[in-house]
Amino acid sequence: MGFKLPFRYSDPNFQVFLVGFICFCCPGMFNALNGMGGAGQADPKTTNDANTALAVTFTVCSLIGAPVYNIFGHRILLPAGLAYVLYVGSYLTPNAAFTIATGAILGIGAGFLWTAQAGIMMSYPDEKDKGKAFSIFWMVFNLGATVGAAIPLGNNWNNDGAGTVKIGTYIGFMVIMGFGACMSLALLPASKVIRSNGSPVSLHKFSNWKRECIEVFRLFTDWKMLILIPLFAGSNWFYTYQFQVYNGGGFFGLRARSLNNLIYWLCQIVGAGFFGWLLDWSKLGNRKMRAIFGNTFILAVLIASWIGAIFVQKKFTYESVHVEGYVQVDVDTPGYAGYIILYAVFGLIDAIYQGFIYWLLGTMTNDNERAARYGGFYKTIQNAAAAIAAQVDAIHTPFMTQIYINLAIEGVGLLLAYIVCFRVSDVTVEQVDNLMDGQSPEVMVGGQLDTIEDGKRDVKVEHEEKAYAVSHTSS
Repeated sequence: MGFKLPFRYSDPNFQVFLVGFICFCCPGMFNALNGMGGAGQADPKTTNDANTALAVTFTVCSLIGAPVYNIFGHRILLPAGLAYVLYVGSYLTPNAAFTIATGAILGIGAGFLWTAQAGIMMSYPDEKDKGKAFSIFWMVFNLGATVGAAIPLGNNWNNDGAGTVKIGTYIGFMVIMGFGACMSLALLPASKVIRSNGSPVSLHKFSNWKRECIEVFRLFTDWKMLILIPLFAGSNWFYTYQFQVYNGGGFFGLRARSLNNLIYWLCQIVGAGFFGWLLDWSKLGNRKMRAIFGNTFILAVLIASWIGAIFVQKKFTYESVHVEGYVQVDVDTPGYAGYIILYAVFGLIDAIYQGFIYWLLGTMTNDNERAARYGGFYKTIQNAAAAIAAQVDAIHTPFMTQIYINLAIEGVGLLLAYIVCFRVSDVTVEQVDNLMDGQSPEVMVGGQLDTIEDGKRDVKVEHEEKAYAVSHTSS
């Protein structure tokens, strides 16, 4: 009698969990290292420059990542994961140019990894479970960053200076990242992932370059994508301030930075679990009402956090922390509790901000190919903005000015997002093509091809289809 798994391996949520575990090991560890400020280095300049190179290639490869995923499938995750190992390995050498070059290579791998992740996370689950799928992914992913943050905290607890982390920290990250990259071999192809009703999550055959180029170009004519650009831009812009200024700008000593980092990622887990559940909670109303509520909640918490940051920022500047004899804040410094609470709120905001974007995009499509393209477009804008943000800090823009820039970009993005929220439908109706059986394009309703054998049709679905047809005829 063979061994039976306590879960269904082909279940969409389990496959999302596996992708979360891969990201636990690769970008999760990367985030833990970066979250220490300057990747654990005393001078964050090299890391800022590497992050800029990463963001530039990440931007380009996010746009082509969806075509690569739609043509080659999930197998692109293996080389993408190995790029993270190479990047961390560069910190074993004192060569800044090599670190910057590996940052550029990592951007290529990250572009491919995150577009594949978006395609899987947004299209695999049923519509009623998209918040849950984000929670599963984001909690597992950030558990990686939390575990990763615990490594330097343990290694450097007795190191109360402002120096660099130990070599063993980097080696530990590399081992975990390498294991995560190899775990991508355990993923199933989309056609073999089966929903609870017995239908596969994708009926597509592999795409081709000509078709993908046309579809990617169409993203730049989609009014919803264009309106959401400021929201996408703000989603990683705040990382530079949080990591390189607040936590890595010289205000905190290494031990305090390490503890801040651990709490930040722990709060990501809490935020993802809470907010994903909230977005799926039907008692809040239909999907439109949940979209409006989620957007309002994020806007309120975000504004409160930046107001708090203004008060803290009055205590230090770039010039003040570089004065000889400057005493950094440590874990036993009076007032430290307030500083770490604010940093915890930063972590919470990151989870709910990005979770809301994924959920909102998920209300627009259940198609695996289209979800990857939406995710790629999101990551393209996100990383183009991140490249700018990194250089804003690299030229020593006043720290207080960086807060105001963040508040402006993210505030405008969330206000514009209301336009899209008011157009969220309760059931997603879309046309899909490139099917494995060679059929002509078909209508997909709520993630299922509209081929009901008994001819019965739900009135609500018919209404949504008619609305879809009218909107596309008029456009």
